[in-house]
Parts: sequence; structure tokens; C-alpha cells
Amino acid sequence: MFEPTLDRMHRYRRWVAASSRVTWWLGRTFPRAFPFVYVSGFPKSGTVWVTQLVADSLRLPFPQISVLPVGCNAVLHGHEPVRAGRSPGVYVLRDGRDAMTSLYFHLARRIPEGDRPALTRQQRRMFPGLVNKANVRDNFPAFLEQQLKRPYATHGLTWGDHARRYFEARPDRHPLVRYEDLLTDTPAALSRALAEMTGEEPDAAEVAITVDRYAFAKRTGRKRGEENRADFLRKGQSGDWRNHFTPEAEQMFLDHCGDVLSEAGYLDEQRTAAAA
Repeated sequence: MFEPTLDRMHRYRRWVAASSRVTWWLGRTFPRAFPFVYVSGFPKSGTVWVTQLVADSLRLPFPQISVLPVGCNAVLHGHEPVRAGRSPGVYVLRDGRDAMTSLYFHLARRIPEGDRPALTRQQRRMFPGLVNKANVRDNFPAFLEQQLKRPYATHGLTWGDHARRYFEARPDRHPLVRYEDLLTDTPAALSRALAEMTGEEPDAAEVAITVDRYAFAKRTGRKRGEENRADFLRKGQSGDWRNHFTPEAEQMFLDHCGDVLSEAGYLDEQRTAAAA
């Protein structure tokens, strides 16, 4: 469902990136003239989904592919870190291990199948030592190490640094939405975010219509958990990191981001699930 849009975005990525930078600068510099609503988070945390939900709920455009700066009220999607004083908006948080797993498959989509595929310079940097992208457990530790050194599309911030910026800023009218909560009860999670952001309780019937419009099954023709590695919406599930993280990779991530995983409650939930 997303593929034609994403192909065009890749083709004009430099123009889109420049437009996005200028648009966000306009919003930060002239907030009264450009009263944007911001949805941000680490890549592959469900930010596109949340932007669609918020834009539809607020009846505002979501300019996903813009080669010119946006000059109207709109909901902006991006991976910029949250700053104190920026509002309104939503910060989307996902278990960093799931975000890194999803990012692996997202970035590997453009790598050819088979052994020793031809790689671009960027792909060689992000996937050091890759022989076959299907061997995820073999490739993942090196991929993760690179992402912890030179993160993709986040202004140099690791998952832990990105989330920590939000916890430190805690801006007004800029609620946190956890991806896992959206999976558990999308209407409730969306309603809470809208209420905190706007100061008004949303209409339950309208929220239900919006949630149904952007449901995973409706957008993909698949149930959550049914994987399509070629699709932007690959699996739509939490906990998939357990299928791909080696013990080495898990310890590496905990060493770098374990404090934020703990602050966000993910380690407590993991221990509770293990004890059940």
C-alpha cells in the first residue's frame, strides 16, 4: 500500500529532506505563523502510523512527500529530537530492540537477494561483513554496532539518546505514545494523546473510524504478525526482537541504552513476562 509513495520519496529524497528541514525550521522560528503539529520518534517506531492517526483526527493534512516547504497548518512527521517548548505534538516510543530489528529489515529491503550482493557505499557501511541479508542473526550484531556509532536519520542520536531527549524536555501538550500501547488498545492510546495535546476529549465514534481507516489489516491485507519483508509495514508486532537478537547484540544494546529501556518500563515488563 505504501510502496509507490516510498519509491517516489526515495527518488526525490534530497528534495524531500531539504523541504523537511526548511519546514521544521519555519515551525521552530515562527510558531505563530506556522502552527504545526509535530509527530516524531526514532525510525521504525510507528511514527508514520501515528502521524496518519493524528492528522485524520485533527482534520489536518499530512504532507508525506513535499519538495517545497509546507506553508499551511499540517501534521509534520519526522525523526527530529523533541525540544522543550515545542508543542503541540506526539512523541512515539517503541522498545528500542524492536525498533532496531525493524530498522534492519527496512534498510535491507533495497539490498539484492542472494550471497554477496552488490552494495552501495552506504549499505557497506551500515551492513559491515554482510554476505546474505537473510542471515539476520549473523548480520545483526555488526549492524547494531554501526547503528550505535552512526545512527540512521536521527541527527546522530542513538535510540537511547533520542528517547532521553524527550524525557528531559517533557514539553507541554506533547504526550508520549508507546507503540506497544497502540497495539494493545489503539482507540484508548490515541484518545489519551489527543486529549492531552488539545485539552479536549475526542469523540469516541470518530476515533473508532480513524483507527479502522488505518488498521494494519486494512492497509496490508495481512493480520498483524504475518510477515512481508518487502513491505514497509513488515509485521506490525511487538517483541519480534527476540527472534533476531543474539545474546551479544542484546548485551550491546543494554550497555548503550539499558537505562532508557528501564526508565520507559520495558525491562520491568520483560522481567514480569519471564516470571509469568
